[in-house]
Amino acid sequence: MEIISTRRQDIVGGMALHTTLDGEPIRAYAVISAPDLNAIAHIVPPEEVEAGGEIHATAVTDADSAESQVADVLDNINPHDIAVFLCADDAAYAAALAVLGLRDGQDAGLH
Repeated sequence: MEIISTRRQDIVGGMALHTTLDGEPIRAYAVISAPDLNAIAHIVPPEEVEAGGEIHATAVTDADSAESQVADVLDNINPHDIAVFLCADDAAYAAALAVLGLRDGQDAGLH
């Protein structure tokens, strides 16, 4: 599975990404957040939801589990779907971004 991401924009607690998965686009969001599915409404803008596609979300509990937790979502995603990664802490967030193939050369810090 080839994953390449670049920063689309900073959002509260993380960032929105331009992501391609095996050459197909998906919309991805990675944030530091409690594993609360209600948080998705504050992360994904309404216009993104209205644009269609399913929303897939998971908690990234720690850096060591990030690869398998991100892969679980990406294994079930279709082009143009939305993936939301709710990361428990800075280490989980950085690990999730690494798995997502963040390649834009910018730091992965929160802004």
